[in-house]
Amino acid sequence: MRYTNIMKKHIKNSIIQNIIFLSIITIIWLLSFFYISSTLTSISKVNLNKFNELMDHYYYHLKYISIIDDENLLKDIKISEFFVIDNYGNIRKKLPYNAFDEKNINYNVLNDIKYSNNNIFIVKNVFFKNNLYIASKINNLITLGKIDNLKITESKDSFILIKINNEILDFNLKITNIKKINLINGRIYISKSQTWNNLEIITLYNITNHIIINLILSIMLLILVFWNFLSNNKNISLINRFELEFEKIFNSMDILLKELKILDSQSFINLSPKDFEEALNSIKDDEFYFEELKELKEVEIYTIKEILELFEEISASNEQMEATNEELEALYNELEKAYNDLEDSYRKFSSHLSSIAEKYDEVTGTHIERVSAYSKLIAEKMNFDSKFIKNIEIYSSLHDIGKLLVSHEILNKPGGLTKTEYEEMKKHTIYAEKIFGDDVRFKIAKNIAMYHHERYDGSGYPFGLKGEEIPIEARIVALADIYDALRSDRPYKTGYSHEETYNIIVNGDYKTKPSIFDPKILEVFKIYHLEFDKIYTKFKEKELNISQIKVN
Repeated sequence: MRYTNIMKKHIKNSIIQNIIFLSIITIIWLLSFFYISSTLTSISKVNLNKFNELMDHYYYHLKYISIIDDENLLKDIKISEFFVIDNYGNIRKKLPYNAFDEKNINYNVLNDIKYSNNNIFIVKNVFFKNNLYIASKINNLITLGKIDNLKITESKDSFILIKINNEILDFNLKITNIKKINLINGRIYISKSQTWNNLEIITLYNITNHIIINLILSIMLLILVFWNFLSNNKNISLINRFELEFEKIFNSMDILLKELKILDSQSFINLSPKDFEEALNSIKDDEFYFEELKELKEVEIYTIKEILELFEEISASNEQMEATNEELEALYNELEKAYNDLEDSYRKFSSHLSSIAEKYDEVTGTHIERVSAYSKLIAEKMNFDSKFIKNIEIYSSLHDIGKLLVSHEILNKPGGLTKTEYEEMKKHTIYAEKIFGDDVRFKIAKNIAMYHHERYDGSGYPFGLKGEEIPIEARIVALADIYDALRSDRPYKTGYSHEETYNIIVNGDYKTKPSIFDPKILEVFKIYHLEFDKIYTKFKEKELNISQIKVN
């Protein structure tokens, strides 16, 4: 499978991630409004009960004061003047004694009180305009208590307003109109209205902080969506560019190699300089972005230049043919070396891709570099050939490439996974087969990615392979990955020390058993475990230095 196909899968997964982010924003707002609505309803019920208790309190005190002339009781309930009036409008009692005369009585208001079925209510303009009174009916008498301020504010986030005859009574904010959503003193309030006797009780609830928090969360998630979009575009652009440049170099060198192989069966006399110049025509005017490809282009140009010079020398003297053939053989070896260098650059780019995949999942810094170093160490100590050692060093970094197709929320979920989430996480080994396909070049990478969670005793996944059924490269990476996972901090755990990790791998614990490892590989670990610690310490120091540079 080509890198572009891998990255397209990654882009598709990122788009799904962006859709999830946008869905989260919508859910946050919906849940917030549901919470606000339920909270307002609850507060409104509490406020109405408290107002009812306050009115009962006034009723019993007014009733008591109508019997006992005690001006101090008026101060206790914050009433400045008190009147007892009979059904004919005569003032039977007043406190203090110098209060207003009966000539000021508003008989229309008295009639409203007289014929009302309620025990207590609030009225205005009984004596003078805009005066507010607590009124109650006791037997055939009416008691009136003048109040200067009926403040029932609960807190800065919730308070009550009273509306009587479509007029709002509030002595502090001077509000004249209330809507469902209100801007008061720079804060946003929502309101809920309830009826109490002749009044409308309006509860206002401050939602400013909710709106601000939701806006901040929404902006942060939108920034993540935007950053993810830009990052994906840049990655796919680089992959496409590399593949195009690599294809040009590969085709050019393939032409050159074919011409050189002809030299094995015929002489220079049957070849023309134009045959070699054709290999250079496709790349001579191109400027390559990647340094490795630039170097390969320079090597090829130098090689062709040398070949053309050799043509000139051979045409001048046939006696030098033998020496020329030796030089061509050397050039052929150099070109093959260059071709191998090209393969190395391909492996390096595989490492870059693994870094992209690791950043999608890992929060442990240089995890893939450490796993590569451990795997290389094990392969060296087991005396594998240099090609195998180089391949396992490069391709072990792709062991978790399948996680590109696993949900980002499952990968970075803090704490433990549910059974369903864990089963989805385990599928990253199967997804690796989709990514690599049947490309022979990626056979080792595919074996590592698919089987590094298989266990020597058959307790692993995805296929439950055991023993020699598991490819040797996967068995090596399995131990390297588990060692680094135990050492590393994760959102749900703190990393173990080397001594603790060694004990877990060699002696086992509730989760990890020695039987899950290849005995030969485990023996190598026992002998060279201090080398593992040195590798881990080296890369952790590297991470720390990078972090300090970023901070500075």
